[in-house]
Amino acid sequence: MLNSIAKCLLVSTSLSPVLGAMAVSQCASGKAWTTWIWWLVGTLFLLFLCRAMLRYAEKNIQKNTLVIQAFERKDQEALTFLFIYLLPFLRPGGSTFASEWLTTGYILVIIILAIAHVGAFHFNPAMRLFGYRFYAVKTKHGVHNLLISKKNLRRPGQEVETVGLDWNVYLHTGDSDA
Repeated sequence: MLNSIAKCLLVSTSLSPVLGAMAVSQCASGKAWTTWIWWLVGTLFLLFLCRAMLRYAEKNIQKNTLVIQAFERKDQEALTFLFIYLLPFLRPGGSTFASEWLTTGYILVIIILAIAHVGAFHFNPAMRLFGYRFYAVKTKHGVHNLLISKKNLRRPGQEVETVGLDWNVYLHTGDSDA
C-alpha cells in the first residue's frame, strides 16, 4: 500500500484540471505568458506525477489476487465532484482565485486533505485521462472495494491481479479484461 504522503500526492494530481483552468483563464484575460505559464507547468507536473505514481505502484507494491463477485462502474460519480473545480471561478467582484497565492494554496490544500481523508481516488480526472476506469466491486468474501483498472470488467467471478493503494482501493495490474 502507498503511505499517507504518497496517497496525498496521488490525490493532489486530481487538481491538475484546476491549475489548467487557471492558466487558460489568465491567458484569456490577457495576462502576460510569464504569469500563466506557471499554472500550465503545474498542470503538466501533476499529470506526470500521477502517471509516475501509478506506474510505481504497479511495479513495486505487493500483488494481490481479488476475486470479483459483483461490480458496478463508478466513473459517473466524478460528475458530482465537478463543483469543486468551479469553486475558484465563483469569486465576487472580479477577484480571481489565482491572484491571491496564499488563498489559492490554502484552498488547494484543504481540497487535497478532504479528498485524501475520504479516499476518493475515483475523483481523479488525471487517471481517467490515462484510460483508467473506476469500479465498485464486491469480493467473494462480501467486502466492498474500489478497483481502478485500464481493463473492462465483463463478468463476475473472475480473479484479477491487483496492488493495494489504500485499505479498500486496488489498482488492477493484470494484462487481460476480466
